[in-house]
Amino acid sequence: MQFPPFSLIVTAAGTSERFRNSSPDGTGKKEFALLDDRSVLYHAILPFTSVPSLRQIIVTYPENMKDECELALDNLLYSFQMPVSLVPGGKDRQESVRNALEHLGRNENAGEYVAIHDGARPFVSLELIIRTIATATVVGGAIPGVTIHDAVKRVDEGGFIIGGVDRSGLTAVQTPQIFRFPDILICHQAATDAQKTYVDDSEIFTDHGYRVAICEGDLDNFKITTKEDLDLGRKMV
Repeated sequence: MQFPPFSLIVTAAGTSERFRNSSPDGTGKKEFALLDDRSVLYHAILPFTSVPSLRQIIVTYPENMKDECELALDNLLYSFQMPVSLVPGGKDRQESVRNALEHLGRNENAGEYVAIHDGARPFVSLELIIRTIATATVVGGAIPGVTIHDAVKRVDEGGFIIGGVDRSGLTAVQTPQIFRFPDILICHQAATDAQKTYVDDSEIFTDHGYRVAICEGDLDNFKITTKEDLDLGRKMV
């Protein structure tokens, strides 16, 4: 299959609050932490560079942490033909992604699709990327998802179970989320104009009339959230 040209946005502008809270000294940025001799962020990006149709990479970073982001990217900044741009993040993930999409919109080499990936998911596979791109080309938007096998309960503010949740029709979603461009940019700008906050980019896309399909995800494609997740990841590389 010949894949359409696409760009990659990688989000690394979050506060990593839960990661810091789980660390003994209460410090650290999960995307910039080392898995082996390379950072979590580096590993999250590297598989995408094997897709021939990738045009460019945009990475969002927290205020005053551009130098740390460049260090975490290592030779990804210089060793590939496609350009890598660093864009300042916003007050939340939604604003950070919009900043990156607007940066992409000012570039003539954006491509037909854009993949939006968490910089804290270092175990995304090439197969998963290709599967999600292929699904997006048919529908317009696609995200990987995994079946929920555990029982799901609803709890109150005191932590007591108040009911069960029917798992049929439920899916735990991952990234990359891939959308037609510039459609996703237009949706983000409309969301900003409406001052509406969303859970993720797929919700923005569907709320503005577009379709998003689920493709098969990968349990190894987990998001590093705590120090324990990082310890597990270090055993996997």
